[in-house]
Amino acid sequence: MENINTKNILSDNNSRSSLKLGIKLLLILIISILLLIPQAIIMSMVDERSSTENSANFEVTEKWGSGQTLTGPVLFIPGDSAANNIYLLPESLDIKGDINSRTLKRGIYDFTVFESTLDLSGHFSLSKEIKPEQLKHLRTDRAKLLFAITDFKGFADNPSLVYNGQPAEFSSEALHLGNNNALSCSVDIQPILNGDKVTYRLSVPIKGSNYLYFLPVGRTTSLHLSSDCPTPSFTGRYLPADREVNEQGFTADWKVLALNRDFAQVLSSQSELRNAQPFGVDLKVPVEQYQQTTRSIKYAYLIILLTFAVVFFVENRRLTPVHPVQYALVGIALMLFYVLLLSFSEHLTFLLSYIIASAMTIGLITLFMRALLKNHRAALLIGLLLFILYTFIYIIMQLESYALLVGSLGVFIILAVAMYASQKINWYQKN
Repeated sequence: MENINTKNILSDNNSRSSLKLGIKLLLILIISILLLIPQAIIMSMVDERSSTENSANFEVTEKWGSGQTLTGPVLFIPGDSAANNIYLLPESLDIKGDINSRTLKRGIYDFTVFESTLDLSGHFSLSKEIKPEQLKHLRTDRAKLLFAITDFKGFADNPSLVYNGQPAEFSSEALHLGNNNALSCSVDIQPILNGDKVTYRLSVPIKGSNYLYFLPVGRTTSLHLSSDCPTPSFTGRYLPADREVNEQGFTADWKVLALNRDFAQVLSSQSELRNAQPFGVDLKVPVEQYQQTTRSIKYAYLIILLTFAVVFFVENRRLTPVHPVQYALVGIALMLFYVLLLSFSEHLTFLLSYIIASAMTIGLITLFMRALLKNHRAALLIGLLLFILYTFIYIIMQLESYALLVGSLGVFIILAVAMYASQKINWYQKN
């Protein structure tokens, strides 16, 4: 009879222990879910800081000059009606420029702006695409040479033009060319109609920020750029055939043929250039701290769950209780990591900020767990786990093409370790 009573008492104790264990797990799960709230707040904070950076960038570009896209030169020959207008593109366009970059500060942010004098040269000739009957409807005495940039504030000085060997000046009359306003200059196109080549040379002192693009309006367009900017990003529809980038700057050469582009040599409307794809270079200083911080926050919940799991395993192995409030404090410390990362990354490199924020977080939690568990090895185990996790997350963020592969393999290994560790816990508290 006594054996039966003893078994019943042990069974009741095991049931109560299992119930307490289940309640503890439920509370830990609730705490981890509640930590999604500060995660969302921090994500919103990152977006706000990124918006502030964009506003500062807008203020700088508004005063200095925005990113520039150059279009032209193009000959505009009006007809006796709008349907008979002709825009004649140059047979050759050779562009050369040396871009000098500068860094302007706005608050805590740095922005790259540039100055350059671009030399454009080439020639026009009568295109075979113009039919003889079209010539009868042209007002050749009103022909104009057009040249456009995105932002007229970018003209550092008056552009100089030499047309058919004679200097010419742009007038204050502004016309449209593609998506931009264009300077215009009245020119004589009679030599072109007579079958001759007419040369041009254009010198454009220009300034801007972030990027410098070009439209390949020449039947053959050649572009040579050099700069002291060591962080270019070649972009657009056409990439340079040759490039060299080092700490002193870059040089790049493009060659685009009429066969490569999606518009004709003779246009009936300037609007046909609106959807043309430019090419060129981005000169913006890489500001990736907000993007990197956002990516790291996406892994916050994984780190919280794994840290809670290890703390739970350790407390049950060592029979040292950890209160749910203390789990919450550990979770808050893990979330504070991202605030520290955001704060430091606005003043330091992202890598250095990541190292400092993770070291502070790991040190704080390790010391906290040492005081709770009264065991150096258990606290160091938790600290080592956090070190591995933060290192693993940083590696994933750098592996853009292989992030999914490495991440899935890492999670698989973590799950395998968790499954093995779960075998060491006496879930039903049996003697």
